[in-house]
Order: sequence, then structure tokens, then C-alpha cells
Amino acid sequence: MWRRRFARVGLVPLILACDARRVPAPDSTAARDTVAAVALIDSTIPPAVAGEGGWNYHESATADLTGDTLPERVVLTARVELYRGRPAWDDGQPWQVYVESADGRRTYLYAQRLQLGTLAMRLTLADGGRRAAIVLIEHLPDRLRLIEAQDTGSGLAAVVRFERALDPRGETASPRFR
Repeated sequence: MWRRRFARVGLVPLILACDARRVPAPDSTAARDTVAAVALIDSTIPPAVAGEGGWNYHESATADLTGDTLPERVVLTARVELYRGRPAWDDGQPWQVYVESADGRRTYLYAQRLQLGTLAMRLTLADGGRRAAIVLIEHLPDRLRLIEAQDTGSGLAAVVRFERALDPRGETASPRFR
């Protein structure tokens, strides 16, 4: 009788605890290894520099991405006309993201044309031995995608951390343009 109770009461939590330990944490190496790397450069879009040649919309942030104590500048830019100092968004824009090192070298991470969409960029905090990373958020009427890029010591590597198909109908379907 006590064996049945032990089996019902004692073994179930023990089994569940063992199973929980096998599931990798979201930031663990095992979880990162299962996420596919992604190519984010459309070769038909020539490299751009923010503020030049119609690339009028831009945001930038600085962080030490390489771990060498020198901050790199991360730039998000879109080719769009300005009207009274504000972007006049079209039905689609080419967007680019590049990293500029202290010596002025640029490494292009992202070059895509987003139809009826937006791209947002954020930087993570460096903590616990992890370097700062670049987070890109693509918001299209039919897709939401979160991409993380981090310096691996031999260059930037990008992975898709989250991607979902969205219902493109209705009032909440389209991204909000700034």
C-alpha cells in the first residue's frame, strides 16, 4: 500500500523535476544551437550611409559589442523622403543596419525592403560575461520577427529568436509608423 502511494505521490514530482532539468533555458548554449542562422542582406540593395543619398531616417546607439572596451556605433537607416522634418513613409522602404567601429569601418548586418512594414532596433545590456547584442524587430502586416545579432569573435552572427505569421486583416494589422 505504501508503495502505491509513494508511486503516486513521490515519483510524479521526481519525474517532473527530471524532465524540467532537461529543458534548456532560453539563453543557454543548447537553445542557441537549435536556432538557425539567418542571412539578412539583400544583395540588390547597395550599402548605404545614414543621411546620404536619400537614407534620411536614422537611429543610432553605441555599445561595446566586441568586448574590446571600445564602443561600436549601431545604425538603423531607411531610405525615405522627409516632409517638414518627418519621414513620409511609402508603401515600402529599404532598411539597413550596420555597425561602425571606432576606426570608421562599417559592417552591414541587415539590408531588406519591407513592404508596409517597420524595423526597430534595440541593444541588450552586457551582463554575466555576455556581450551586448543587437535586437531587430521586423513588423509587417503578416509577420512579426525578432532577430538577435552578436559578435562571435569572428564577426557578427544573427539568429531569428521569434517569428510568427500574423493575421493581416483588421485595424490592428498594420505596423505603426513613427
